[in-house]
Amino acid sequence: MVAQSTDNRKRLKRQYLRAPLRREILFEDEGHIFKAFCANISEGGMLLSLMPNLPKINALCLMIDLPMFPDFAALSTERLTKIKSEMVERKIYRIRGRIVRSFEGKSEIDVIMSTNIGLEFVNLPADVVLALRTFVSQYARNIIFLLNLFESHRGNKEDQATLLRNLCRLLGYGQDSKISLLRQKILHDYQSLESL
Repeated sequence: MVAQSTDNRKRLKRQYLRAPLRREILFEDEGHIFKAFCANISEGGMLLSLMPNLPKINALCLMIDLPMFPDFAALSTERLTKIKSEMVERKIYRIRGRIVRSFEGKSEIDVIMSTNIGLEFVNLPADVVLALRTFVSQYARNIIFLLNLFESHRGNKEDQATLLRNLCRLLGYGQDSKISLLRQKILHDYQSLESL
């Protein structure tokens, strides 16, 4: 029974660690360029939402803008407070992917109303695989850093709140939310990094 339970866990565990990537991506369909919103990404694929239309073909050409976040733990508090999103290096990649979400048996309306589309990357060059792997692992380290920062109560609470809001904004969580709500969002993403 224990061996069977271990086998089930191995099967249910994601093949690749994923991280949130809250930004627009571009894709081509029948000679037209469209925008969609990326929810998360891994070296294996991405989850898209807010697609203006469901592509007629299964294989898509995509363009993603991948931020290269610094290691928050390696920077001073002063630097972390001042860092802005426009200071983060970005790399743009053209990649190919195929839709992996099945729509068999669904009505045309259900297909049109689908909000999330899973996309599997196809034939990624080695430099793109490395960039995605680096992005995801750095994002995971930064989330852990942020969670530790939420739990620490050192120094001026107002300064700490400013720092937390800035780092959350940098990672795409917004800065206007209450600190407790930001912590909930970060914790949720931390818990879902490897989960289904």
